[in-house]
Amino acid sequence: MKALAVHFLKPGKAEIRETQVKDPAPNQVQVKCVANGICMAEVSLFTGVEKPRQYPFIPGHEGIAVVTKVGKDVKHLKAGDYVPSFNWSTAENIDASRLQKFTEPPCDPALILTEPASCVVTAIYSYNITPGDRVLVLGAGFMGLLNVQGLAHCPLAELVVTDVKQHNLDLAKKYGATDVIHSGTPEGKARLEELKERRFDLVVECAGVESTVADAADYVRGGGRLSIFAWHHAPRSLDLGRWHMRGITVLNSAPGIGIDHNVDCFHRAIMLIERGVFDFSDLVTHRHPASDIGQAMKLAARRPPDYIKGVLLFDEMARGRSRARS
Repeated sequence: MKALAVHFLKPGKAEIRETQVKDPAPNQVQVKCVANGICMAEVSLFTGVEKPRQYPFIPGHEGIAVVTKVGKDVKHLKAGDYVPSFNWSTAENIDASRLQKFTEPPCDPALILTEPASCVVTAIYSYNITPGDRVLVLGAGFMGLLNVQGLAHCPLAELVVTDVKQHNLDLAKKYGATDVIHSGTPEGKARLEELKERRFDLVVECAGVESTVADAADYVRGGGRLSIFAWHHAPRSLDLGRWHMRGITVLNSAPGIGIDHNVDCFHRAIMLIERGVFDFSDLVTHRHPASDIGQAMKLAARRPPDYIKGVLLFDEMARGRSRARS
């Protein structure tokens, strides 16, 4: 069958192209993408900060889709089921062993982004939380706020969140932070200095900037844990001696790293989304028809003050709109 897919052609250039999708193999399902999140990974590839293996290529990994065809060996899925998907394409074939279905069709598919939630499930597994831990989250962007949502359901004594955007801090408070600090104000900077005197069991670095990761260890108690959750797209200069002398355990809480691989973090993310532990209703601030890919990517790269998360909507493309250029 014919499908339409976003292709990145070179830095700053995206285009919708027609592709051919074969019938699913016996162990695959074919899905129709409904919505797909714009991750900073895709933004970095679009801007050229990160280099892909080759151009052109189809990006995407945060989708939700409807199963349309089922391979003969697939037993746990059927047409009409909602499942996670990956490519920025109206249709793709996926190995069914990678997929678990949602119990009910979502009311608003744009608010059901399984992959980011699964990253936080993976991260919390790596945090090795002990009841009564005091936790500091540095950075309340999209993934920082998802961390807050997950951590707020852990038995913590304290959950402090910092950021330079007051609106994001208000959301962190809504999600269960016990305290928030605006790190861009003189008062906030003074409070951060005070925190260095009463350090935390766990510090989660979600800002992705050099100054934050350089200072992060100052907030970790001796023998405590520092998680580098953010993806840093450039080399960083760090004083590793401080980390060494205080016996800090440094965690790289990347998706799929350092976890029990018998744990299906995607499935657990689905269950937690359906339970309301992860709630995207305040976090998805921008929705774009996938045909407007150029505008969507430029906005995501610019990240205006009201921007937290953008989502591409694929229904319009699936109805046959053929081509749009950035």
